[in-house]
Amino acid sequence: MKNFLIFSLLISTISLANESIGVGKDEKYGYEIKLKVEKESNGNIKNIEVLEDNTKKSISKKAIPKLIEQAKKKNSADIDIISGATYTSEVFIKALNNALKN
Repeated sequence: MKNFLIFSLLISTISLANESIGVGKDEKYGYEIKLKVEKESNGNIKNIEVLEDNTKKSISKKAIPKLIEQAKKKNSADIDIISGATYTSEVFIKALNNALKN
């Protein structure tokens, strides 16, 4: 019985974790962002974590937190591009779209 309860708890924990990975690329500059999206059980975006980012760090350091905030508020990849960070924004949005498709 004890093993069954542990197994049941493990299965329910796995089924609650709804994570997906998305990659966005820009052919012009070779920028790439890889991110992980965690969704709540109701499908809303819970968290977005950037796993890899080879865009300009001085730009992405400021733009990515704003992009994440927008995506979480709108629960979507239909977000505005950050002025001065067009390519970073576009690559982020592509990665987010790809993650949300999974």
